[in-house]
Amino acid sequence: MMDRILNNKWSIRIISLILAAILFTSVTADNNAGDGSFQTSSQTDTETIQNVPVEVYYDKENLYVSGVPDTVTVTISGPRSIVQNTRAQQDFKVYADLRNASIGEQNVKLQVKDISERLKVTISPETAKVNVQEKVTKKFSVEAEINKSAVADGYEAGTPKVNPAKVSITGAKDTIEQIAYVKANVDSDKAHKEDFTAEATVSAFDSHLNKLDVEISPEKVDVSVPIEKVGKSVPLKINQTGKPSDDIAISSITPDSSEVIVMGDADVLAKINEISVDVSVASITADTVREVTIPVPDGAKSVQPQTVEVRIKTAKKSNSDSEDRNTDQNEPDSNTNGNETPDSNTNGNSNSGSDTKDTSKTFSNLDVFTRGLPDKYTAQMITPANGKVNITLNGPQSTINQISASNITAIADLSSVTEGEYSTKIQVNNLPSQVTYKLSVSTAEFLIKLKEEEESRG
Repeated sequence: MMDRILNNKWSIRIISLILAAILFTSVTADNNAGDGSFQTSSQTDTETIQNVPVEVYYDKENLYVSGVPDTVTVTISGPRSIVQNTRAQQDFKVYADLRNASIGEQNVKLQVKDISERLKVTISPETAKVNVQEKVTKKFSVEAEINKSAVADGYEAGTPKVNPAKVSITGAKDTIEQIAYVKANVDSDKAHKEDFTAEATVSAFDSHLNKLDVEISPEKVDVSVPIEKVGKSVPLKINQTGKPSDDIAISSITPDSSEVIVMGDADVLAKINEISVDVSVASITADTVREVTIPVPDGAKSVQPQTVEVRIKTAKKSNSDSEDRNTDQNEPDSNTNGNETPDSNTNGNSNSGSDTKDTSKTFSNLDVFTRGLPDKYTAQMITPANGKVNITLNGPQSTINQISASNITAIADLSSVTEGEYSTKIQVNNLPSQVTYKLSVSTAEFLIKLKEEEESRG
């Protein structure tokens, strides 16, 4: 039977056809599986691409278009390999076609091109409300605005000069007609005390100071700003008032600014050499920072800054200090207010009737104040150990008799400190020119540390 079938040529042809059909079906199934026509959910993907730029097609010579977003977000989904390749290449384009648009406001649909047809694409936003207007270019003068932070306290900006003085502004006709101000804002990270020149960006605004969507050429201008001094720099004199707790001594009182700027007429400023500020230490039990208002001197217009922060440092009194203080308080002296000790060289001159004869007087336990310490440092006074000095004054008796301890300020200037050990001469302020002085300790020694080091060790 089998021999008859194999010897029959038609039987062989039919069997060959069946085998060919089976082979064709097998190959086709493999190819379909390979090109993704049969996919599972794991072979599809979705990606979101942000900040895709938008191109606008329109008559750029005669028309001006506003309202088209600069960028959009595009979401694509489809076969994973195509999605990943498209995200990596980002060679597609999002565009708004306004080549046949009419004048006026209208909604336009954003479109995408140069992307695989096998991908599903979503654009956000899908549409944009645009304004198509006749293109207009006009020249406008630029007004410079100087930010207050660009000018130091006690100084003011004069009339600035802008180069170029005029700029060309291009935009929709109705937008150009809304322009009320064209400004170049001068900002700076430095407070200037001298004339300076800065580059500033130009912007156009309507009458309500809303920024307008226009093209400005050039976008930036150079602004030359003259700076003038309008005040006088004078030192601060800190007056300690009140008493701290009995077991606390005030080791230093340091303002964050040792000088202030006084504004006023020249003849008034000539008479102002310092400003006294009262700082209360009443009931202080530990280191304290207090904000103190700077008084405006008579006849002056204002002071800058208006307030300063005063850092008050304290130290615990030892028993011997308390006993010495009690002894001093139990030995009143009408001429020294309990703190001043007349020198033996006075020889009772208070009864001689001679006001021109030189005499001397000693003031004990005067606090040494610090000033000018940069914010990044801390200072520990090593010498004098208790933060106090004695001072002996010499001069005409009539002048010496008028001086009390509250008139004298001993100051250590720390404005030039560096990290480590630092020494500086102790200065005595507020003495009449005919009076000389001698200190029990003439040099103050400090240990200067960075605040970051102090915090990390704590």
